[in-house]
Amino acid sequence: MKFDTLTRSLHFLGSSLYGRAAPLFLLLALVVGGGGRSYPLVTAFIALAGLCLLAIELARFRWAGRPISFKFGCALALAWVLFILCQIMPLPPGIWHDLPGRAIPLAFYEIMGWHDAWHPLSLTPGLTWAALLACVAPIAMFLSAAAMSREDAIRLIRLALLVAIGSAILGIIQFGAGAASPIYLFDTAHRGIGVGLFINRNHQATFLLVALVLAAIPGVVLPDRMRKGADGTRAGLLLFLLATLLAGAILATTSRTGITLLPVAILGAAAVAYLGRATTGHWPKLLIGLAVVGVGLLPTPVVQHTLARFATVAEDQRQDYWSNTLLAIDHSFPAGTGLGSFRTIYPTVEPLEQVGLLRVNNAHNDYLELALEAGLPGLVILGLVLALILFSVIAGMRKAQTSWRRAFSLAAGFAFLLMVVGSVVDYPLRMTSIAVLAALLLGLLVRNNSSQQEGKDRNAGPVARTLIFAFASLLGWQIVATQWARHQLLAGDGAGATVSAPWLAQGWSLRADKAAGQGLPGAGIESARTALAIAPLDAVALRALGLGLIETGDTVRGNALLEAGAVLGWREAVNQYWLVDRALAFGASDVAVQRLDALLRLNRASNHQLDRLVAIAQALGGRAAIVEALSDRPGWRQAFFNAMARQAQLPTIMAVLRGVNATTAPIAPTETALIRWKLADRAEWAAVRAVWVQSHGAHLLGDGAFSLGSEDLSAAGPPLAWRAPALPGAHALIAEPDLPWRQEAVMVTSSGMTRGTVLAQGLVLEPGQYRLRLMQQGGSTTIPSTQWVIACNPGGADATITPIALRWHSARDDWKQGQGAFAINAGCPAQDLRLELETDDGQSGSLFIDDVAIERLGPVQP
Repeated sequence: MKFDTLTRSLHFLGSSLYGRAAPLFLLLALVVGGGGRSYPLVTAFIALAGLCLLAIELARFRWAGRPISFKFGCALALAWVLFILCQIMPLPPGIWHDLPGRAIPLAFYEIMGWHDAWHPLSLTPGLTWAALLACVAPIAMFLSAAAMSREDAIRLIRLALLVAIGSAILGIIQFGAGAASPIYLFDTAHRGIGVGLFINRNHQATFLLVALVLAAIPGVVLPDRMRKGADGTRAGLLLFLLATLLAGAILATTSRTGITLLPVAILGAAAVAYLGRATTGHWPKLLIGLAVVGVGLLPTPVVQHTLARFATVAEDQRQDYWSNTLLAIDHSFPAGTGLGSFRTIYPTVEPLEQVGLLRVNNAHNDYLELALEAGLPGLVILGLVLALILFSVIAGMRKAQTSWRRAFSLAAGFAFLLMVVGSVVDYPLRMTSIAVLAALLLGLLVRNNSSQQEGKDRNAGPVARTLIFAFASLLGWQIVATQWARHQLLAGDGAGATVSAPWLAQGWSLRADKAAGQGLPGAGIESARTALAIAPLDAVALRALGLGLIETGDTVRGNALLEAGAVLGWREAVNQYWLVDRALAFGASDVAVQRLDALLRLNRASNHQLDRLVAIAQALGGRAAIVEALSDRPGWRQAFFNAMARQAQLPTIMAVLRGVNATTAPIAPTETALIRWKLADRAEWAAVRAVWVQSHGAHLLGDGAFSLGSEDLSAAGPPLAWRAPALPGAHALIAEPDLPWRQEAVMVTSSGMTRGTVLAQGLVLEPGQYRLRLMQQGGSTTIPSTQWVIACNPGGADATITPIALRWHSARDDWKQGQGAFAINAGCPAQDLRLELETDDGQSGSLFIDDVAIERLGPVQP
């Protein structure tokens, strides 16, 4: 009797655990699963929870009597797992040497003498194993969902919708609170934007789009018994309010993809509601109401900010990522490079002109990334998964005996459509939360299209339970070890990572790097060898090994490795330094300039690298390479011109300027400002004029339209640039008048209590007759009394000041034009054009000045 009671108690406990396991796991995955690879401990927690659910499902798994779509889904899951295992299985040299895209690692192994080394297909097997462990959570959710009743399915969908509502509200608050708000679950680059429970705005948008469609499934918003008569109107109103909330939160993400797909989601929700009669015929009103709300939101800041992002589509770098990824695919297809290898492979095909501080971690197109990492087998499995989804949706629509099943099939079809399209420009399914949600929908979908009654689930026997427990324990250890090691890597603890997960190459390469930095080349060599034996394209390990071999006397192999490492891209800074020195030692200035270019794009030791570029520019061959680099308009271009101003001789400066002007990226006047300033300090006025001409200074006076400067003019500046000398009680700043002449103008204000120069520009006019022309408008009732003057040899002992008499003519919008002639004599190589305030009568006032120009009339009159 006691034994029977104990048996019943254990059975009840197991049933209770099962009933709660799936909802709790789904809640956990959706709430904290949006952080991605930056939060390995959170990933481990979700994976362990998924492993518990997987163990429960395996203990009650039944194959007989299940629908063919479920069996096909299980077969695909098994095929995917076996495929990943094949990627990390060591292959003999005769096989992996012949795989496409292995020329670079083979070259490294040849230098190291590893001719007969075995290696997996994956070039990053540790990361591929981590990718396999990441599959535990969605597979567990799929198996659990495929065995659920309709009531359980509605409860889980409702739970997902509640999380989406919370994420939507949080996202709207984040958008309104601004970038300084502390209410972000994860550290994100999208601060000030409504990312909700995610780290990325596009993933939040995808999640909310799917939730919008799922909300229309009958019984999700309101139970079936409340969807009749007046309560049907209530369901329609609730659906309308939910759709409005979710749509507003999608707008708060400012995701262009999310906003583009929003009409698709709304139409999908309307179709699902109509098919399931969730709103008792009110769906046209819902569409009209949402359209009215959409029109009403157009003038709001969130919508205007979002629409402004569409104007920057041409500046989006995704197309560059795609073209580079396609090049990498061309090198490695059909074998692939191994799941998780994108971040290692991409730098090998990244062009120098695209290198920057931002590192490309994903292709922003999941299909291209899958083609690169998984090759042809991965694409085949993907195609079969999409076929399963399409078949299940069609079967559910055609064969379902209830409106609920038809409505759910349509909703799942729209949800997958949104995720599939979103994956064209991003990677939403790489987020654990969205992957688990997709697995839930797929499991429910294959369960939904079954037209037959399924038998009861079986309970595993003692032997099976023991094997499941052992399997789960082993897998749990791997999950914890891998994710803890990744956490240690983020903390910079390479030694700890090698203890936790010795199969991860990053730990060994970080350990080798630190050993080299501590002056322990021997320890660094061993760690670097281990890292390269795992991941042969690890740039840090290759550099550590090469430098370690050189320090220990093996210069031939060390130099060969570092030279060969150049093909790994531009981002390993220490290797770039070595390559610069190596190139200069052999007179390869073009190679040195390219590597210095990369270092400057990465913001590494900028001043030192700029000084080296200036030194290289002294030689003709080096100068040509520098001109070619400058023609791409790199971010360090202005800094290089400033470095030339401080160090280079005038012939070098002029040669570089002429060379750059012969390219498609000619010099602008603002780029040579410091050069002109330094030349003026040395009173080299003819050189200032020559540099101005090479800077495409088309006029005798700089920026007469006041379009190049900032709002506040500096008190000092180079020749041919405006400045506003400090004058108490007076100001000159660039502004736009209410009735502009062109666009911007300089506004001069005076308190009426001061005299002196309020605006000036240094000139280098040759001797001759000139005319000053300008436009002026009164900015207030009282216009300050002013006088334009020419100061000859300003700052010198022989300085002279000559007023310019202006004649005025009326123009449009209260503007008037002033013109006046003046002369420059032979003894006046430098001049100052100044605007002087003449009265201090206590009458404050302001005026605008625009379109200032100087034109030459002829030689000096005898």
